Amino acid sequence: MSSFFSAKGGKKILKHITEVVYRYGGNMKRYKLDRSDFYQKMKNTVIGMKPDDIEVSFDTVTKQNRKNLHACTLITANAAACPTFYFEDLYDAYRGGTSCEDIAESLFRFARKNRLDNLPGNIDIDDYACVRENLGLIVISEERNRDYLAGIVYEQIEDLALVPIIFTKDDNGIGNIKISRDFLEMWGLSAEDVMRDAREKAPHVMPLTFRQLNEMVGDKEENGEELFVLSNCYFAGGAAVVFYPHVLECIGMALGRDLYLLPSSINEMIAITDNGQDPERLYEIVREVNRTQVSEADLLTDAVYYYKRDLNSFRRVRPA
Repeated sequence: MSSFFSAKGGKKILKHITEVVYRYGGNMKRYKLDRSDFYQKMKNTVIGMKPDDIEVSFDTVTKQNRKNLHACTLITANAAACPTFYFEDLYDAYRGGTSCEDIAESLFRFARKNRLDNLPGNIDIDDYACVRENLGLIVISEERNRDYLAGIVYEQIEDLALVPIIFTKDDNGIGNIKISRDFLEMWGLSAEDVMRDAREKAPHVMPLTFRQLNEMVGDKEENGEELFVLSNCYFAGGAAVVFYPHVLECIGMALGRDLYLLPSSINEMIAITDNGQDPERLYEIVREVNRTQVSEADLLTDAVYYYKRDLNSFRRVRPA
């Protein structure tokens, strides 16, 4: 029987997945303010440091995976778009050791760069030919994001929503713009048109990375489960790579086995070759990682998925 069924084997897999999430999800340091105190201090800091050329508004909004977020929108003249920041996300930076003043200064600096002539990658949103070359894909939970998904383009796959994005990259880092129904009307395209183009372009815009999990966490032991991490080269929104054309087909063919797929976050999938594992135990591992290691913003789902080679099929595994 596979070593996976032993308590030691299960704990080792959990440890490995946890380390991947921890390593690519950020290392949080000790912090002083709790969330509510931080939100109030951050709001006061933004108001107190606000430059004359930037207007600020605060609101409570619904966003991917989360409801009632504390939003701060910065408005500048001739802006390509008005950037909105969420205090829930900024709190992670604060926990990592960044002061409220430094965070506010970064927000204002970003807002000034967010002008029509500074849109990342010089992307012209009005020109679909330009947009098409920058299309990527992310995947989120359909169930947790139904209200959020109502206004954007997506394709439902099992309990997941595959979302096309306009991928942006500049000196400030990477980002994305979701594609609204208004964009479709402006371009004169259907949702199916954009989804087809995103599937074609995403592997080039956000390339696949596929590595053995043991190698990533520095474990030299060779005997045990075959576990692999699938993501994109940015380790951001990388769980969607399993829906790139022919990816699972090629991996299954190369490994010579069907695959279990465990979503460790929206940023990566863990692939395990099928050696007769108990799906319920896999569910337990996913739930444990989600409960203890994954932030609400990065949570994908507690589900486990299965890729069957002879049918080229991806499906959710239902626990007993």
